[in-house]
Amino acid sequence: MTSGVSSTAAVVGRADVAWAVAGDQLVIHASGSTHVLDPTAAVLWQCLDGVSSLHEVFADIADVVAIPLDQVAADCMPAIESWLATGIAVDTPQSRPQLDDAGEHGRTWRRLVDPPNT
Repeated sequence: MTSGVSSTAAVVGRADVAWAVAGDQLVIHASGSTHVLDPTAAVLWQCLDGVSSLHEVFADIADVVAIPLDQVAADCMPAIESWLATGIAVDTPQSRPQLDDAGEHGRTWRRLVDPPNT
């Protein structure tokens, strides 16, 4: 990843952001603005838990859709950067062990499903 966002960053939607799945889209409401995410961006948004690193999230998505990790990262990073820039998501950097060459150290698995919107 060549952006200013580290692959070890753990990104999450701001606590005061409300979101809901509407059909195959995800609607986010924050501070008087509304954002509508397409199905692909909706999956990415729902994977951002503030605990898993971006590398882990991208690796999980790459595994599920069977495309190279570098392509997933390149395709997803602009959305992450946009969400951080608009303030609907925040970077929650945490101390993390270094990933090995395969990106496997400390990897956690998530199910790609709709979590409850609390």
